[in-house]
Order: sequence, then C-alpha cells, then structure tokens
Amino acid sequence: MNLKTKWYCWSAIAGLATYVLLALEMNRELHCWARKDFATMFVFPLGIAVLVSTAINLKYMPPLVRKHSQRMILGMVAYILGIDLLNHLPPLPAPYKYLLVLLPVLPIIYICYIFIRYIVDLDEMKRKIYMEALAFSGAATGFTCVSYPFLREVGAPKLPLECGFYLLWIFYFIGLF
Repeated sequence: MNLKTKWYCWSAIAGLATYVLLALEMNRELHCWARKDFATMFVFPLGIAVLVSTAINLKYMPPLVRKHSQRMILGMVAYILGIDLLNHLPPLPAPYKYLLVLLPVLPIIYICYIFIRYIVDLDEMKRKIYMEALAFSGAATGFTCVSYPFLREVGAPKLPLECGFYLLWIFYFIGLF
C-alpha cells in the first residue's frame, strides 16, 4: 500500500472516530435521542467528521481545491465556535441578544461566498455541472418544501426548519450525478 492510500485510510478512521464521538456527545448534551431529533444527531456530526477528514487530506489536494478547502475549514470552525458561544453564554439584554445570533450566521455567509468563488474559479465544464446541480437542488428543495404540508396532513412527522437546508445539500449531491 502506498503512502497516499495509507493517508486516506487514516483520514477515514479519524473521520469515523470524530463522527462517533460527536454523536455520543450531542446525545449527552442535547438529548437528541430522547427528543427524537434524529436529523440533527445524524447530520451535524457528519459535517464535522467530513471537516476533519478534509483537513487531514489537504496535503494531497490540487492547489485550487486546497485553497478553497482551507477557507471552508476556516468558515466551518468559525461556525462551530459561534454555535458553541451562542449556547454557552448567559442570556443578554434585548439589543445584544439579536447581535449574538449573528455569531453563527456570519460564518455561513462566508462559506456560501467561498462556495460561489470555488464554482467561479472552476473550468467551464465543471462550472456547468455544478450550476446544473445547484439548479436541480433549488427546484427539488422548493418542490419538497411546498408539497410537504400535504404529507403532514396524512400523518408525516413534523420536521424542523433546518431540514430544508439539509435537503438542499442532499439534492445538490444527487444533482451532481
């Protein structure tokens, strides 16, 4: 086995270990299992595990991908720190608590900006593929969000609002194929 393959294997092991530890910690802190909040318990640790695995693999990435991945990692770390600060600071008076909510929102705006810059920097064919995936993702998410209330009337479970964002990314990755 060559060095690059070993590196990817260790990266996968580190990502899997991160996922398991974060899922256990989230269940302990937020009681996701007891509240039946399975989407949060599955998706949030998965994102962090992918972040760890990506950070380990930066060495073997092409320069364009490495540049944008480093910036995405920086944005995700700022997002995680913003959420942690938001959850652990004591309640503030009215005007300041609204500013405090911006702590995790500003890194998300930065991540969206980096994602758009990455697509702009791609060659013409890859840009077309990514834009078609984004168009499919937007249309499919819109259709799902508009039609889901009809499913709720026949007994489908109520989903939190952030599931729309998760759906957007799921449909995006489906659209890439």
